[in-house]
Amino acid sequence: MAKHLEMSAQDKMDLLANLDAILGCVKSLHAGLGAVMADVAAIRATVFDDPEELTNYRATLRLAVSTAGPMVDEALRSYDDLLEEITNSRGWQN
Repeated sequence: MAKHLEMSAQDKMDLLANLDAILGCVKSLHAGLGAVMADVAAIRATVFDDPEELTNYRATLRLAVSTAGPMVDEALRSYDDLLEEITNSRGWQN
């Protein structure tokens, strides 16, 4: 079983590079989730404090979603490219 854990120096460097890229993605997801949580808290405060502001919030949210669409698409393409690179890297198979 120990033979499976033996890696060349290049394989170790490749693995570290892939793990670093994956960690970067996780950090990005964490930051995004934090932003969503802050937005949900703001929505709650808005609805409970002044329900009439909900209409303004919905209009602003629609605009933000339409503006952020291209950025989200680019991020998804970037993640797909990263996953393909990791999958196709030499020597790594599931």
